[in-house]
Amino acid sequence: MKKEILGKYTLQTPLPEHAKQQAELQEIVFPTLSAEELITEEKYKRHLEIFPEGQFIVLDGDNVIASCTTLLQNYHKGHHTFLEISDDLWLGTHDPKADWIYGLDVSVHPDYQGKGIGREIYNARQDVAKALGCKGQMTAGMPIGYDKVKDQMTITEYCDKLIKGEIIDPTVTAQTKCGFILVEPLFDYLDDPRSGNCSVLMYWPLNPSTKLSENH
Repeated sequence: MKKEILGKYTLQTPLPEHAKQQAELQEIVFPTLSAEELITEEKYKRHLEIFPEGQFIVLDGDNVIASCTTLLQNYHKGHHTFLEISDDLWLGTHDPKADWIYGLDVSVHPDYQGKGIGREIYNARQDVAKALGCKGQMTAGMPIGYDKVKDQMTITEYCDKLIKGEIIDPTVTAQTKCGFILVEPLFDYLDDPRSGNCSVLMYWPLNPSTKLSENH
């Protein structure tokens, strides 16, 4: 895949030589994430061997300004963590016959946030889901807005208000505007104090009537 987006950037499947920049971008975008939960150069290269059509980068010239990692997975009711669903980020859990594209991350450089790049990446994911005959995409969004109110409420209370639409979160609310439907919080999903170590499971079906629970 390779196409121009927003009139000035290129969205494409990464090449192995982009892996170093992708790994560097992770450290910039997720400064409070634990080291073992950051995708390394070696792992980015492995992703291209396992599921190349599910990996994206956005370039401004030769610079990687955004990156996205996905695999194919079915929905399994019950708790899972970021490292469990991704085989410690090696994508050994990728299932070519699965119903959903599972988005592990979308990383957009801070200098390029708010320009619609993330939305373009989510749209590209939907295109891949359609091409592969999947039901759509699911992901777990980090409620990073919790960091500003952590002295006022617990992460459980924050997620409850977020799912009910009573508060706005910089990341999760933006994802709902793209088309995602919030399902439930995944507590202790990752090691990131900014989001209370939590993420919110969500999905975006190709068919609006499809429910996540319909998975095999």
